[in-house]
Amino acid sequence: MPDDIAVACRPLWAEMDRLAVRFAPLAAHGARLTLLDLEQLRPLLDEEAHCSSLHALLAPAEARIFTRFAYPKRRLEWLGGRLVAKHCLARLGGMRQAVSWPYSAYALLPGASGQPVLTAPAELAETRISISHSRRYAAAVATAAGPCGIDIQHKTDRLHAVQERFTSAAELARLNCIPDPLVRLTLLWAAKEAVKKCWLPDAPSLFDRISLTEVRTVESHEIWTTCLQVRDHGRALVRIMGFDEYLVAVATGGEHA
Repeated sequence: MPDDIAVACRPLWAEMDRLAVRFAPLAAHGARLTLLDLEQLRPLLDEEAHCSSLHALLAPAEARIFTRFAYPKRRLEWLGGRLVAKHCLARLGGMRQAVSWPYSAYALLPGASGQPVLTAPAELAETRISISHSRRYAAAVATAAGPCGIDIQHKTDRLHAVQERFTSAAELARLNCIPDPLVRLTLLWAAKEAVKKCWLPDAPSLFDRISLTEVRTVESHEIWTTCLQVRDHGRALVRIMGFDEYLVAVATGGEHA
């Protein structure tokens, strides 16, 4: 990595390291996850010199995709998603200093359903990755232990208006242990989205094959473990953590984990 971009990105790497520790309880054994505050990345994209140098963090195929994005928001989210995912890969590969990892040697390209597919050297050939964005954050999880899915969701009142599309009366009753109605909806949405990314990336409809069967509070009121029944796949386990105005949900199995 060029020295100039390494110096410019060092605060990003340090923040991702910090958030990786904070959200470690969500990661199943052998998985790595973290978040990136996109507002810390934005200044680098706004400066032409740094923006050009950021290409050194992308594989050639990724760089070609990145240059086609015209809208600043899309460029920021797409690049942020790649950086946070590659940070997870560096940690999964045992790198203590993610800033020194060969970012451009690994490509995350869109698969048939839009999910990121890793093109990498043999040592990470079986690795699965999931990426999510919500407002000012990008999040990613990487694991070599099978499918995974991550979702970060801002707690927005708009979920009240569409709750009939992704909730049932039985599911809402199971969530009565959570006092805040908006947290209940956000948790259910994020959990189902994480499961869909993990097991049903090709499903045309969003959540009709996924139902919440159990929710438990773990350690604090901001960490939950949920079980969801996935039609044709069995049971999925999803861990969820709240922070600020967001919830992060990670699915890595259940019966499958």
